[in-house]
Amino acid sequence: MQLYRRDWSPEQVLRRVDSLAAAGMALRHPRTGRITAISGERETCGEQVEMDRHSLLAAMSGLAEKQFTFQYWMTGDEDADVLCTLGRADAGVVVEHYSLDGFGGPVWRKGQDTVIRRLLAEFRATGPAAVGLVVDRWGPSLEIDLDDVVLGGPTPVTVGPELLVLRPEVARRHPELGTLVPFGGFLARDIDGILALAP
Repeated sequence: MQLYRRDWSPEQVLRRVDSLAAAGMALRHPRTGRITAISGERETCGEQVEMDRHSLLAAMSGLAEKQFTFQYWMTGDEDADVLCTLGRADAGVVVEHYSLDGFGGPVWRKGQDTVIRRLLAEFRATGPAAVGLVVDRWGPSLEIDLDDVVLGGPTPVTVGPELLVLRPEVARRHPELGTLVPFGGFLARDIDGILALAP
């Protein structure tokens, strides 16, 4: 799931983290209290790196060329985490990529929906800084350049995610999306009924 936004500042980072914590997605592991990033360095790629809250917030705020990945933990379930990778879609737009892969077995969809519901609320709360939103449960739309689509580029949507929320002027450049529905000030292609999860 990808949330695109402008105005990524230390204040907005803190607001996002505190808002998600209030909704049950916290930086601290519910049992150990640890805060962890995921290493992107070649020698330690994929390993957890313990950080304090201040350092993690600073790393979230100070995005440059490199992406930054860390973990949110679902309160009440110490085994359920949501990886979040932050990067820049362009100089003015940050993309928050939330992995929906941490939910397996017969309850995978319920777990994913819990995260999606919270992030739909976050998208709305982002207000005028919001640029677009993608929900792709299994990743087939990663075959296309979704950043380019959301930012208004010419990439056609040949493999669509379950939910694609675009600014109206961008959505109108993609007749291949078919019927679109309003979502706040945006237009959305929702082939899985995901917008019904919005609070």
